[in-house]
Amino acid sequence: MVKKIKVVHNGIEKEYDVILTYHSDKFDKDYIVYTDNIYNSNNELQIYINEYNSHNSECLVNSILSNDEYNIIKTEVNSILLSMKNEQDKMDNIDTD
Repeated sequence: MVKKIKVVHNGIEKEYDVILTYHSDKFDKDYIVYTDNIYNSNNELQIYINEYNSHNSECLVNSILSNDEYNIIKTEVNSILLSMKNEQDKMDNIDTD
């Protein structure tokens, strides 16, 4: 089952699929990575990364204000996603053997 998150942006609420949550020791913050399952013109899945605080099963999402912070988190998340993909590829190879 895919976990969902609702995000309100410019007064419009939209539902997204959560890809992962991540804690950065460097910034001592939690982040959420999510998608609307739309692919860009390069056929890449559009993903979003935001800081979040979870309180009473309500997820409060905040924009990452610093470009430096965003770039560091984006690099770390891309590394995690690549590792997840590699593990999935290994599992797919086991299934086909």
